[in-house]
Amino acid sequence: MKKPLVHFIEWKKISTDDIGKVMADAASWGVKEIVAHPYWFREDGNFIPEIVRLLAANNLTAPACHALWGVGNDCVQRDETAHRQMIARHSRFLDQLAGLEVKTYTIHLGMPDRNEIDRDFDRIKRTVDELLPALHRNRIALALENSAEKMDVITRLAALAASYHDELVGMCFDAGHANCYQGGVKNTFEVMKNEIVTCHLHDNYGSFDDHNPPSDGNIDWRELTALLDSAPRMVHAETESGFWDQDSWDKFVRYTAY
Repeated sequence: MKKPLVHFIEWKKISTDDIGKVMADAASWGVKEIVAHPYWFREDGNFIPEIVRLLAANNLTAPACHALWGVGNDCVQRDETAHRQMIARHSRFLDQLAGLEVKTYTIHLGMPDRNEIDRDFDRIKRTVDELLPALHRNRIALALENSAEKMDVITRLAALAASYHDELVGMCFDAGHANCYQGGVKNTFEVMKNEIVTCHLHDNYGSFDDHNPPSDGNIDWRELTALLDSAPRMVHAETESGFWDQDSWDKFVRYTAY
C-alpha cells in the first residue's frame, strides 16, 4: 500500500499517566503516526497541548482523528437542541485538533432506522454544511463513514459527498464494515472510491463486526490494498483493530505491504 499507515490505539482504556509510555512503546515498534482519539476531547481544550508534547517527545504525529461518536454526537440528530449541541462540540474539537495538524476527521452517520431516510439525509447534509466553517478554518477533511447501513444508503451517501466538490468533504471506507454489513469489500469500495479520504482497516468473517487484525477473518488483503491504492483522494490508511499491541501492528504492516 502506497499511503501512510496510521495506528489506532484505544486510548479510553489507557490511563492518562500511561499515555507517554504507550506512545513510546508504539514508536519502538516502528509506528510513526497514530490516530487521535475522541477521548482526548475536553470542553475547555486543556488536554490537547499535553498530547502535543507527548507526541513530540516520542517522534510521533497524529494526522487522523475519529470524531466524537455515539448518542448525541453522530450526524443524525432528530432533536433540534441535540443537533445544535452536537455541532458546537464537533466544532470545538476540530479547533482543538489544529494543534495536532490533523488531516481527516471520521464521523458516524448515526441513522437509527430507515423510517425517516429522506429526512435523515437532510440532517446529514445539514450537519456537513454547519461543520464546513470549522473544517475550512482548520484545513481538516470530514470523512463520512460506512457503518452498518445497507448499500443503497452508502450509494446515496457517496453522491452527497461528491455533490460538495470540496476537498474537505469526503468519506471513510471501513473495510470491516463493508465485509460485514454491505456484502463485501470490493462492491462497497467501488461505490465510495472517488470520495475516500481515509480508511479504517480491520478483519472479520463477514457475520460480526469483530475488529480483528489482518488474517483473523476472511478479507482478501492483497485485493484490498490494491483497491486502496486506486482511491484518488485517499490521504492515509488507519488501523482500527480492537487489538493494538505489537503483534497486531506487525500484522497490519505485513498485510498492507502488497
